[in-house]
Order: sequence, then C-alpha cells, then structure tokens
Amino acid sequence: MRYNIQLPYNKSLRIREIVSEFVSQGRLPSVSDGDCHDVEIVCRALQTLTAGFVETQNFASQQMGKPLVHPVLVDVEDCGAAYRFLMPLLVATPGRWLLTGTPRLLQRPIQPLVDVLRGIGADIERVEAGWLIKGKNDINTDNELALTINAAKSSQLASALVLAAPLLGLKTLCLATTDIPSLPYLQMTLACTRDWPVTIPGLEVPEIPIGAPGDWSAALFWFAYARLHPENQYSLSPLTLDSVQGDSAIVQWFRMLNMSVSGTDTEFCRDAKFCVSTPPCIEIHAEPLNEMPKMVLDVRNNLDTVPVMAVLAALLPADITFLNVHNLRLKESDRLQAIVSQLQPFADIELKGEELHIVGKGCPADARPVFDTHHDHRLAMAFLLFGPKASLNDTDCLRKSYPGLLKDLSHLSPRID
Repeated sequence: MRYNIQLPYNKSLRIREIVSEFVSQGRLPSVSDGDCHDVEIVCRALQTLTAGFVETQNFASQQMGKPLVHPVLVDVEDCGAAYRFLMPLLVATPGRWLLTGTPRLLQRPIQPLVDVLRGIGADIERVEAGWLIKGKNDINTDNELALTINAAKSSQLASALVLAAPLLGLKTLCLATTDIPSLPYLQMTLACTRDWPVTIPGLEVPEIPIGAPGDWSAALFWFAYARLHPENQYSLSPLTLDSVQGDSAIVQWFRMLNMSVSGTDTEFCRDAKFCVSTPPCIEIHAEPLNEMPKMVLDVRNNLDTVPVMAVLAALLPADITFLNVHNLRLKESDRLQAIVSQLQPFADIELKGEELHIVGKGCPADARPVFDTHHDHRLAMAFLLFGPKASLNDTDCLRKSYPGLLKDLSHLSPRID
C-alpha cells in the first residue's frame, strides 16, 4: 500500500522567516492553514507588538499621585522561539511590556540573552510573572555594534540577536563558545537573513538552499513508522533532500537501517503565487533488515530526533548509542528523564554523562503501555509509534508542531483515536 503524507511546515523555519520579514519590512504576519500552534503564537505576539504601547489606568499611585501604567502582556505560552526572539524586539520597541509564558518556559535558558541586552542599555527586570521590559527605540546608537553571546544552552539565544540586528545596529555577533547545541538552527537563521549586514565570525551562511518548507522533524516520525511497518510505501511532501534543516541528517541514519530514500535535490519555487509545479516529495520504503546494525549517533545538532529514535531502538529492537544528549533536559520537558524512565520495560538503558545507550527488547504482543507525554509534542510523537495498544495522557500538545498527525495516522490505523 502507498500512502501520501502532507507534512506540516517546519515551524523553526517559518518562525524565522516571519520574524525576519517583520523586522526588515515591517510586514505584519498572518497565519496560514499549514501553520502549527507555535507559529500562531509568534504571529499573535508580533501583532501585539505592532499595536504599540497601551496605557491602562488601574489605580493612582499613592507615592507619586500619578496613574500607574500597566505593561502590555505578551504571552508566548510554551514557545521557546517566541520567548527568545521576542525579547530583543520588545527591548527595541517603545513601551512597557511583560513577556510571559508557562512556568516551564520561564525556567528555560534565557539569562545570557538578558545579560547581553542589559549590556547595551536594555531595561529588563525579572518579576514573578515573567520579564518586565521597558522598550525604547534608542537602545543603541552604535551602528557598528559588536556583541558576544554564550549560546551553550541554546542556539536560539544567538538567533534572537541576529533576527533583531537591524533594530539594534548589530553588525558582528561573536560566540563565546563553539560548543553550541543544534548549530544548524543558527545556520538556518543566517540563511533567512543572508542579505543582512550581520556576520558571525567563523560561521558561514550555508550554501545549500533553504529547501521545501516541509518539516524534517515531523518526517522523522514517518521514517520510523515506515521502518516498523515495511509492508507500505510512503511519499512525504513538501520535502527536498537538499535542505538547511539539520534534521535532514536522518536520511543517512535510515539508510543505515536499510531504508530506501529517494527524492529531488533541487530547489523549488517557495512563492505559491508563481509556483506552477507540484511540491517536491521524498519517497521512502523499508527494505528487509536481516542484520540489525549497531548505531552511534551524535545528536548535538539533532536533539529533537532523540525521542523518536529512542522509541525506535526499543521497538525494532536495535542497539543505538546517542552522544551529547545533556541539553535534552532543557526542552519543553526533561526529555532525557522521560525517555529513560518510561522505556525501561522495553529496553536496556544506560545513561552515562553525555551518552545514552539503548538496547531494545521489543514490545510484547499483550503489552498495554501507558505513557506520560509531559505535555511535550516530541514525546507524544515518539510514544505514538507504539500504536493503538498504547495510551497517552495528552496528545493535544501535538498541535505545537504537527497538529494533523493523529488524523494522518487514523488513515493507516483506524483503531487510533
């Protein structure tokens, strides 16, 4: 049987394109049918910022005898990209803002970005509800501004400054360390701003095309699903093999697992108004796997792949070692802890320092596992590989990146509700 899967747009790429167009052209974004919830959050936040500063008089100040001006609320929920990308934009926009989100989001790394912005005169205060920001359009008067950021805990900290470069007068951004997780995401930012006069010494703008907008992180689910269900063939669109998306590295991984992967390497027209060709696609099919290879995957630049690949290792079963996994603890949930604790019945698992070693045992036919997704879309996506026999406490979190996954799955497995 052949299945055609329409993938969601890559939310990381879409958000970067939206923010860069907003900064460079003042274009107010709108949500399209292919957008996930994270993109909706960014669009809503930019619309709030565009509306400008709104004074709300609640009660008079006893000390000054003047009305209190309350900040404009910018709630980015659990979207890490919006959390970091909006901060320098708010700093450079006149008004009084309260950047907030879920309790988990407010625990995620952002302090290095705060420190850099304070260093150029930003008024940012940590309050119980989030970050109180007093924005102004003269945050920096140096048109040749050079900054240094420690992005060891998230490449988004550096991307946030690149995306705000025209507002800050930033010309050179230095990295305090080259040990940056998910470095391809910073390269994706440079690809989206390749015409801007901002450089990162030692980091070149990628020469490969941005590629089709389909999400390679979502495609990973179907690669794993195809390996577990070799009786079917799958066509995934819109995808191109040449892509700035770091998770396109999964093509090589799955070829090691004897997967046939074919598609186009050419760039296609990204503007629907002028595009007359059909979106490109990737064809995948699992060939017989007579011998299970031992795999060692360095996931420093592909952390989002680990939940699905860990479940795949358990179910095949396979022997996979993941290197550089520490920053998995800093995501929407502590993904490392969730993987280790919940896959124990189905694999021998060893976590040692920066290495996670999984030797799968498979899932017994009579097993009825119950999983806690911790409201994390990547964990939900991974645990769905167990099929209809598994129960998940939350799948609504899938709307963060892949809102149509359950619908797509229902066509293949009607027992999935």
